[in-house]
Amino acid sequence: MFRRCWSWSPSPITSACSSSSRATSRCCPDGLKPHPREVVGTFDRAGHLELTYATSSPRRGAYRFGPIDLQVSRRDGWWRRQVRLDRPHEVAVFPNVVAIKRIQLTLRRGLRAMAGLRRARPPGASTAFAGLRDYVRGDDIRRVSWTATARRDHPVMVEVEAERGQQVMIAIDCGRLMTAPAGELDKLDHAVNAALMLAWVAQAYGDRVGLMTFDDRVTNFIKPERGSTQLRQITEALYAIQAEYVEPDFGHALTHLSLRLGRRSMIVVLTDLQDPEASKELVAHCLRLAARHLVLVVAMSDPAALNARYAPVTTSSRAYEWAAAEEFMASRRESFELLRRGGVLGLDVVAGNLSPALVERYLELKERALL
Repeated sequence: MFRRCWSWSPSPITSACSSSSRATSRCCPDGLKPHPREVVGTFDRAGHLELTYATSSPRRGAYRFGPIDLQVSRRDGWWRRQVRLDRPHEVAVFPNVVAIKRIQLTLRRGLRAMAGLRRARPPGASTAFAGLRDYVRGDDIRRVSWTATARRDHPVMVEVEAERGQQVMIAIDCGRLMTAPAGELDKLDHAVNAALMLAWVAQAYGDRVGLMTFDDRVTNFIKPERGSTQLRQITEALYAIQAEYVEPDFGHALTHLSLRLGRRSMIVVLTDLQDPEASKELVAHCLRLAARHLVLVVAMSDPAALNARYAPVTTSSRAYEWAAAEEFMASRRESFELLRRGGVLGLDVVAGNLSPALVERYLELKERALL
């Protein structure tokens, strides 16, 4: 019996067969990290045996179970037989959702008030009543609630927030830049985990969520919608995607996105930035999108490059490593600066911290009513 599994989560696998002897079985793909590798058991009087072992895969994707190697022997040990049972089967390993479950309670309490920030209304944005608070120097006097002020005998302000029901579109680059390793996972796996968490959080706040994946062409497009069915569709679309060793076509992908989105949306582009020359196509099309949409470009820093930049320089070879890392990071900063000047938001974060950093940025934008 085989079923769905979740990455980084222990999942039991059970194999069943019938005979009248003692058996050792093994059939699990190495990528699922079975423990133990070989399972020993004894048939019951009815000639039935079930063997269970644990698996834990750090990577999502589709895994194929091959033939079952079964070694059957008698109790007295004088008879032994090797049998191979052809029972191919596939198991789907989905991205881990443990981190999502950890923040459910926090999200149910609503948007947190961030120190030093007030809810603001961009021109033309519709708003909804969010609550009352005490007057702070610099507040707009037009927002004073005179009835509440009379009851409390001190100035009270009306707070408003952007209405729920905005659109969030997640675009994931599956080109060669995302094949690079970043810790235990590659950059695409980090992007998938972050996209899944962002989709869940945006859904919890009433926003429509959509997904687009692309490399040198658009490989998948899910239009923004609400509901648990939409989250399930996004999860199933994300579990099997793979990075390809091709140059991503940002022009085609972002033009396709612009044509498919009929209203202002928050567009989150999960990719990687290099020097301005290599990133000029991405920068140019993001600037064009920013005229109508709120665009956030998210790039993942390589932990190895950061270590080379900040580790002590003790030898001449380390000096060369430091210079190369510093040049690389400076070129990334220049690319982000070009985006910022054109009104495009940027987020450069270590790959291992991508999911919480992206969710925090989304919540900050919701708090500031920029969507």
